[in-house]
Amino acid sequence: MIKVENLNKSFDGVPVLKDINVTYEPGRCNMIIGASGSGKTVLLKNLIGLMEPDSGEICYGDRKLSEMTDKEKILLRQNIGILFQGSALFDFATVIENVMFPMEFFTDWSESERRERAQYYLEKVNVTGADDKYPNELSGGMQKRVGIARAIALNPKFLFCDEPNSGLDPYTSILIDRLISDLTKEFGMTTVVNTHDMNSILEIGDKIGFIHQGSMLWQGDRHTIFDTDCQELRDFVCANTLARNIIEGKA
Repeated sequence: MIKVENLNKSFDGVPVLKDINVTYEPGRCNMIIGASGSGKTVLLKNLIGLMEPDSGEICYGDRKLSEMTDKEKILLRQNIGILFQGSALFDFATVIENVMFPMEFFTDWSESERRERAQYYLEKVNVTGADDKYPNELSGGMQKRVGIARAIALNPKFLFCDEPNSGLDPYTSILIDRLISDLTKEFGMTTVVNTHDMNSILEIGDKIGFIHQGSMLWQGDRHTIFDTDCQELRDFVCANTLARNIIEGKA
């Protein structure tokens, strides 16, 4: 579990995050949603330690991130998997080498052990027969699957996904959404997904936090999002044609 308490962040005196309070639970797809520039990416970067808040706390379990020693933060990072927006695979490395990379950095496993584990997770994301291929030989959807395999290669407790469906067609996006959801539940990970994709929100949003101009205006799930009285959220939802039709009773 990750708990955020009274989190604030500013740049050059301009508030970007304002008194954020939210809890992200294990075994669920916890989503950060909002329009571009709302502050959701800044929140994600604070969660994974790429930025430090001006005030407030981020707790992993019962430990405050701000009170962890450097050694404790290194141990925490071994329990964090990150799926980047563009997959961020190494062009010079093969599929199997990409998935093995975090094992080389964080473990003392033999090459055969790393390879066996990498193949196991590639099978988990339904990528087979591509061990020796390079990223530029794969489709966008396949690259994303390899990125997921690399993110979960160390069986992390926490998985962060930054716009996981960016650049993918709608059908492939649904497959990636379901894969992330299935793996989250199978491994009991605390998964946090940063997105503005309404289809993803409706597909796997177990818990949703809506950020508008740096403030967390609403929290709920995909089943209650259409019942909101929050006008800013309704405007965000209605930007999607299908969602607008649902709200207006046309679908």
